[in-house]
Amino acid sequence: MTAKTIDRRPQTAGLSRNPSPVTMPGMTDSRRLFGVTLPGKGARMRTRFWILLAAVSIIWMPLTVAQSAEQPTKRVGPEQAVGGLTVAEQAARQLQLHGEITAVMPAGVNQTPLTIEITQQDRNDLSGPAPNGDAPLRVGVVKSVPDAVGKPFGHAFNRGVVEKGQDGSFVWAMTVTSPDAQAIRLHLTGFSLPHNTEMYFISTNGQAHGPYVGKGRNGNGDFWTRSIASDTGRVVLRYTGDTPGADRPKMSFVISDVAHIRGRPPRPQLKSHDSWPCSDNAPCVVDVNCVNTGPAAPAEDAVAKMEWIQGPFIYTCSGGLLADTDAGSQIPYFLTANHCLNSDNSSLETFFNYTTGSCNGACPDSLVSGGTPPPASTVGATVAATGSGGDFTLLTLDQAPPADATFLGWNNAPIATDNGVNLYRISNPNFGPQAYSQHDVDANSPQCTGWPRGERIYSVDRIGATMGGSSGSPVLNGASEVVGQLSGCCGFNCADDCDSANNWTVDGALAFYWDSVSEFLDPQGGCATDAECDDGLFCTGTETCVSGSCQSNGDPCGDGTVCNEATDTCDAPACDNDGTCEAGEDCNNCPNDCRQKTNGNPNSRYCCDGGLPDCGDSRCSEGGWSCGGGGSCTSDPECDDGQFCNGAETCSGGSCQSGSDPCPGQGCDEGSDQCVSCGGNKAPCNSNSDCCSNNCKNGTCRGN
Repeated sequence: MTAKTIDRRPQTAGLSRNPSPVTMPGMTDSRRLFGVTLPGKGARMRTRFWILLAAVSIIWMPLTVAQSAEQPTKRVGPEQAVGGLTVAEQAARQLQLHGEITAVMPAGVNQTPLTIEITQQDRNDLSGPAPNGDAPLRVGVVKSVPDAVGKPFGHAFNRGVVEKGQDGSFVWAMTVTSPDAQAIRLHLTGFSLPHNTEMYFISTNGQAHGPYVGKGRNGNGDFWTRSIASDTGRVVLRYTGDTPGADRPKMSFVISDVAHIRGRPPRPQLKSHDSWPCSDNAPCVVDVNCVNTGPAAPAEDAVAKMEWIQGPFIYTCSGGLLADTDAGSQIPYFLTANHCLNSDNSSLETFFNYTTGSCNGACPDSLVSGGTPPPASTVGATVAATGSGGDFTLLTLDQAPPADATFLGWNNAPIATDNGVNLYRISNPNFGPQAYSQHDVDANSPQCTGWPRGERIYSVDRIGATMGGSSGSPVLNGASEVVGQLSGCCGFNCADDCDSANNWTVDGALAFYWDSVSEFLDPQGGCATDAECDDGLFCTGTETCVSGSCQSNGDPCGDGTVCNEATDTCDAPACDNDGTCEAGEDCNNCPNDCRQKTNGNPNSRYCCDGGLPDCGDSRCSEGGWSCGGGGSCTSDPECDDGQFCNGAETCSGGSCQSGSDPCPGQGCDEGSDQCVSCGGNKAPCNSNSDCCSNNCKNGTCRGN
């Protein structure tokens, strides 16, 4: 049997290793064919080698990375987005804005366009095999604009046309075109506009972005516009003031680069969609509108097609919104793969509800069928957490998602070894519309080097398939809960997306990287069952799970009794250790109170009841709770209050002197009489690592 491995979908960015399958039980053929990708010169050059190895010793790899037995199961349900506009409302608003800007467009704007061509090498970079091993799917190239096209600071407009108003207002416009592009974006630098000036970027088919004002979207004069689904757009500068002589010198911007987004060229085979990039889908890919997506249905409103600029290329992946356990807020957390994106990116666009209108219908942005393409829902994102282990990135989107979006629920229970469990997915393969796939966990599959089971979930495709561009898409269990996200393919024929007999779909496991994202997804110790809330302490009361949050009924002891954590009982208040010697307390049962300096006066000590002279203080009077003979001392032990964390008390000049902090700059553990770098029980905390017990609940350390 000959086996070959090439992960057609990219793996973790930056890894030098390529996953290779190991021998399955029963494989006896000593010949193995491995796919090896070697970096060439420059970011655009990659070479694929197929190496036939004879008589190679290959071992079965049973390694499984298990979830810690101490990790409690956490799960949360989905929630709907609050506020904002729906995708349809966003498109309608853009169409209205497009009409307003078109109405003031200067005549002759198309006469001297800025034309940016791509080269044959650029076309080769986009039409060749999908990258293997360390990069997401490329869908476009970045082309520099010759000269300083625009209005450099202190200069006049050097391209385009201007139409002036009688009141001093004016509109400047310029056409930008990149022939054969599916979509284009502009990179603006040195951007600075006075308060009465706005810039827009519009298409010829109803899309309009802006206004861009001040220092631009990033606040530093350097940003990318949103995409328009056309090879031609118009940059429009609208000045509404009445003192152009004073304001025009304050205007500056340069169009530095144009992003030419081309998608993927068609395959010479039967297509399920009408025009590229949809036509690049393999025949086994299932349009989301052709099936009942069942448990994956919530993901249709949560998964978005991603498009971003990084270096000389434009890339695409899939990702999805995740809910958190804080019912009082809604943060746009967005899960994707580490090999897709692992750093902040202000150019990232997300396209929610990017789908055909009917089963195998036209592409949403089909230039053949016409209509208004769907706009990007959000732009920009920052990284909350990311890691190559588990191949995950949790982003925070810079803007709120559409009003009809869904934040997916999740479950951190491990499933990588639960053979046969059904998994469900919505993704955007090949920069196209949503596709549906169903998978079954295979706990007995071979494993690729660097992708151990447990850290990854191996499954077999049952319905549909994933392709380049699907990477990062969340995978859901039968309860519609996210349990991981797509890494890629491990198998013997990954070049064929439809060969489920010889390939396995691999997802990063949420259970594996849970500790890295829990502070974001479970900021207040969210829960699903009462057992998750139990902190193991008697004196904090009974904890229950209420609406996803842990609640405590407080101190279990009442009627003046005192809680005893050591015995889990409510005892009579023999000693409350409050620094005051009170009725019911004496030198035997409460020495810290009855033999302690009080009220800040080291010369004043509470004395013990005259009936208990064995307290060792000869100055106690027969009358009870009064001091006699003053407060002098003759030795250090007389001043010791029995507490470690307030320092060692000493007798000096016949008076007791307070001790100093024994642990400056550190924590102090009274129970062990030690200085510690972590907090003890009920100490304030921000994360588990702040606590000696590694258990931070609602900002307080639980346990010792």
